[in-house]
Amino acid sequence: MKLRPSRLSLLSLAFTLGVAAPHAMAWGPEGHAIVADIAQSHLDPAAAAQVRALLALEGYDRLDQIASWADQHRKEMPGTGGWHYVDIPLEAPDYRAARDCPRDNCIVAQLDHFTRVLADRSASPQARLEALKWVVHLAGDIHQPMHAVDHDDKGGNTVQVQFFGIGTNLHSVWDGRVIEHQLDLKLGPNYSIDRTAVAARAKQLEAGITPAELAQWAPAGTLATLDTRVVDWANESHHLARTVAYTDLAKPSGVAWSERYQAKAWPVIRERLEQGGVRLAEILDEALGSR
Repeated sequence: MKLRPSRLSLLSLAFTLGVAAPHAMAWGPEGHAIVADIAQSHLDPAAAAQVRALLALEGYDRLDQIASWADQHRKEMPGTGGWHYVDIPLEAPDYRAARDCPRDNCIVAQLDHFTRVLADRSASPQARLEALKWVVHLAGDIHQPMHAVDHDDKGGNTVQVQFFGIGTNLHSVWDGRVIEHQLDLKLGPNYSIDRTAVAARAKQLEAGITPAELAQWAPAGTLATLDTRVVDWANESHHLARTVAYTDLAKPSGVAWSERYQAKAWPVIRERLEQGGVRLAEILDEALGSR
């Protein structure tokens, strides 16, 4: 299979053209910022203090400022492209490490790895800051359904659709198009975002999370069992790709199709953003706080 090289070739083209192309392989910057904002609001005081200390090393003060760092700096980090996703074949029921994550070159292995680095108090502050950047980003990516599936189509990048009159692809619809349409957000020049507007939308989403969902999505002890948790999260995304993302694609164009697809995709994306934020907070609480 040539899935990973094919995806990376898209990135190479993007960098040749001088753009970061966040829609090529990740939540768009709005989605990543929403996950980070939800997580930040759920941090316990000890973890929040540790996060602030690490962020201050490079002049940051909020997680949303580093949420897309791993996408923005891919060009300087060759060999990390495969860390953002896991290619579980669409027809497969679930993740298999030997088949889907050779040499630990996938998000399942790398999210667990960087969380361990972050939790290691003997590691250098700079190493832990870089690990924090990866953890914040990958905790978002693993909850994006198109990051845990492949149908010999580069993760949906070659599935062409017309979404509300805009020519795009299936992966991009899930990365950001649905979010932008639903929340009335728009990318600025060079993929910049209105952080105030995005933070406000994140707060609205967070308000809908129930105590029962908090307990179910991120139970205490997540860090101790993270190696199996991340597999569960990848399998959740894979299941949603199979049962939602890849359905109703016979004629993917027109207003009626766009509205129908938006209506079924948004509830899934909303919950995945919320789950990503809550679970990221629990990871950080347990890795950095007093738990």
